[in-house]
Amino acid sequence: MSWKKKKNLDICEDVSDDELWEAFNSVFFDYSSKKTSTYKFGLIKSILDNLFNASKDYYWNITYSDIFSKFSENYWNLIVKYRIRQMSYNGKSEFSQIESIFYEAINNNPALEKIEFSSIEEKERERIVKKVSQQCRRNVVGALCGDLKGIVYKFDISRDSQLDGLFFSDKVYEFLTKYKVELEKLNYFAWAQKLEKINSEELCTKLLEKLELATPKRADLSIYREVLRLEFEENNCFYCGKKLSTNVHVDHYIPWRFVKEDNLWNMVLTCSKCNLLKNCRLPAEETIARLEIRNTKARKVDNSFVVYQFRNYEVGLLDKMWRYAHMSGYREWKN
Repeated sequence: MSWKKKKNLDICEDVSDDELWEAFNSVFFDYSSKKTSTYKFGLIKSILDNLFNASKDYYWNITYSDIFSKFSENYWNLIVKYRIRQMSYNGKSEFSQIESIFYEAINNNPALEKIEFSSIEEKERERIVKKVSQQCRRNVVGALCGDLKGIVYKFDISRDSQLDGLFFSDKVYEFLTKYKVELEKLNYFAWAQKLEKINSEELCTKLLEKLELATPKRADLSIYREVLRLEFEENNCFYCGKKLSTNVHVDHYIPWRFVKEDNLWNMVLTCSKCNLLKNCRLPAEETIARLEIRNTKARKVDNSFVVYQFRNYEVGLLDKMWRYAHMSGYREWKN
């Protein structure tokens, strides 16, 4: 499949793990590639970052809005914050289309250069994401699909298409979640190799760390704290059970580094001691059932924020995430 094709309506139901690894490795270790930009790696990262935002009808679906919002945020940090070039000179321009979109926005409003992508005024942020989405759907979605041998996702970007986003079979979605950490590491490594050929040695300092931190952890979780206390009356530490008074912490039950997303169904209130001791580890496996009970009740709450946060949540998700994170090397913490 070439990048010029606008759709791939085939979806592999019985593809094997070996076939999927071969497809991804053909992207990660394609040393003969003449592609000048890094955007296939950025799209893979955005897919992996959005796995737990996927909805399930017949197939698993990640919308273009979710994919390219994350894609834009990741590249904003790499390009604007770290000044890492994403394309080698192609004979026409020193900047890629995505870099040009960002620099145009900054030229129109220089203040944007100093702020995080999530802090950009909503209308302006949506305008940037729309431009990025249009460019990537035209030049990246089909190209990556072809590089992955057409077996990873279904898409249709033709003018009369009713499909919004990328679609994955159960088998492919299970593979992506099961090997999420391994795929991320290989993708970072291949991405870093490409960037080292484009950028100066100074800009490439701590490059793998910059790629991982391109998806920033949200600093202000106060809205989650308030909803958990007011809607669910959570006034005790989820882990030790002690009464919460001051200095209440919000903890990502499954570590943020695995999920890369802030979702209410993965949040619990804790005392500062338990949160600091747990750090980036998994909670005891026996606590999964307790959080599932809380989440079952939460899905019945008549609150627009809660409804949105639980829009793609399903029973069993936490158990699956816990097992895959544990298999990927996350250690279990028992208080």
